[in-house]
Amino acid sequence: MKAQQSFKGKFALITGGSSGIGFELAKQLLQAGASVALFARSPEKLEAAKAALTPLVKSTNQRIHTTAVDVTQVDALRDAIETMVNTFGIPNFLFNCAGVALPGYVEELDLDVFKWTMDIDYHGTVNATKLLLPHFLARGSGHIINFSSLAGVLGVYGYSAYSSAKFAVRGFSDVIRAELKPKGIKVSIVYPPDTDTPQLAFESQYKPFVTRELAKSDKPIPPSLVARETLNAVEHGRYAVVPGFDAKLTYFLGTRLGNWIYPIMDFMIAGIFKKKDHFDQ
Repeated sequence: MKAQQSFKGKFALITGGSSGIGFELAKQLLQAGASVALFARSPEKLEAAKAALTPLVKSTNQRIHTTAVDVTQVDALRDAIETMVNTFGIPNFLFNCAGVALPGYVEELDLDVFKWTMDIDYHGTVNATKLLLPHFLARGSGHIINFSSLAGVLGVYGYSAYSSAKFAVRGFSDVIRAELKPKGIKVSIVYPPDTDTPQLAFESQYKPFVTRELAKSDKPIPPSLVARETLNAVEHGRYAVVPGFDAKLTYFLGTRLGNWIYPIMDFMIAGIFKKKDHFDQ
């Protein structure tokens, strides 16, 4: 399902917008008649993204604004947001897509990895939200869309740093949803499964054996599917967004089975260890 006419003439800020899910959101929003502002760290990737997106512009009223900025750098991010608002106006949507992941065994991951992941995935989400929020509140409207992960619903073996950050995004989103609703600000949260993006390709080389085996049962979904289901949910004002059928099943099991889910996970992991021991003999 493509984005509908409700995005026509609207303006969206997307952090992490130069690749992956953020880039796909930009594509579909432009195709629906919206304007986009892309924030990301790499000027080169932003330039390439803008070149790829420009042919999708349908109207002279549409804009593609790009800014090279790190969501962990508060002062630079504040300047980037204020410049954007002063030049193009207040966005209708904030998509917090910026994120990183580096899997590994908890005892082997450096403390710096936990800090790095939390700084970008969680604090980056909080920073962008907090800095744009005064504009949303002054206008009395806006929609914040935060990207967690299925790893923010169930802790995934090998992802102690990433899951922790994505659980934090979930908690933050739950609270601000309740606080901001009476003030006219909507909040949504997205729980994508493994998605075929450059980030997944990067992290796959670091996955422990058990993590790789667990991942074999799930084929990564395309970022275009995540973007479509996200925009459809945003249009209809839904809070929790779980793209893909298998992810919906995992989300249901993770949120409805309570403590019963953990023996199931332990059984699966034990089976993988037996397989590993067989190969190691």
